[in-house]
Amino acid sequence: MAAFALTRCPLPLQRRRVAVHHVADLTPSYRRIRFAGEELAGFRTPGADDHIRIFFPPKGEPLPPAEGEGMPAGLASREFTPAVWDAENGILSIDFALHADGVASGWASSARVGDEVFVGGPRGSLLVEGAPDWWLLAGDLTSLPAIRRHLAAVASGTPVDAIVWSDDAADEQELSSPGDLTVRWVHPEPGWPTGDVTALVAALAEVPRRDGEGFAFVAAEQAIVSPARQLLAERGVDLDRAVVKGYWKRGVAEYHAPHGPAGRPGA
Repeated sequence: MAAFALTRCPLPLQRRRVAVHHVADLTPSYRRIRFAGEELAGFRTPGADDHIRIFFPPKGEPLPPAEGEGMPAGLASREFTPAVWDAENGILSIDFALHADGVASGWASSARVGDEVFVGGPRGSLLVEGAPDWWLLAGDLTSLPAIRRHLAAVASGTPVDAIVWSDDAADEQELSSPGDLTVRWVHPEPGWPTGDVTALVAALAEVPRRDGEGFAFVAAEQAIVSPARQLLAERGVDLDRAVVKGYWKRGVAEYHAPHGPAGRPGA
């Protein structure tokens, strides 16, 4: 019997109107925004890599009323992984990587308590069921919420390697896990383009090989997919029980991350 399996859990797709409850800067360019609202009743996010879609009003404008079952026209949207869902208090926390441009970054940079957005999803979850013999988690700041949630699920004492890319060393954050955690932060050389995955791939290649059946999660700029899949395959990792995906794509504002394992689209 396999040590673990990836199992899909479908969820009903629902639109929710929520308001900013609290804003906190975790690092100079990483902001956590907590949302609350009556429509969060029944919200679920069982998977570490769940995707929700946030719909933002035009800059300086209030969120318009909902229109039937659909979304009002004129709203821009982006995908995020929930950082924390506090079901007891009905608080949904989302982490935003702040940068010079972008709809989500621009909205988050000026967000104030009471500002409203619509949240849709998640439409389903991919669950790690069982007990992997080891874990390998890697990505950039956009994947840090998913990495944190995976780290929390590692069984006590199980080896887990985490590699995180950030453009600035000031954005390093403390990571913890019940597992036997090794963390490495990777930063670009001067002049490297945003999203260049070369150093992240190199760091992945330096992770010690481990025995047994392990779970690998790798997510960053879309260029990470091919080299990461190749590296994992060379190590004998079952790609059907791994998650390798591009969370974003350089130059493509409306890129949709695939929802299947190993970079393949899924349900």
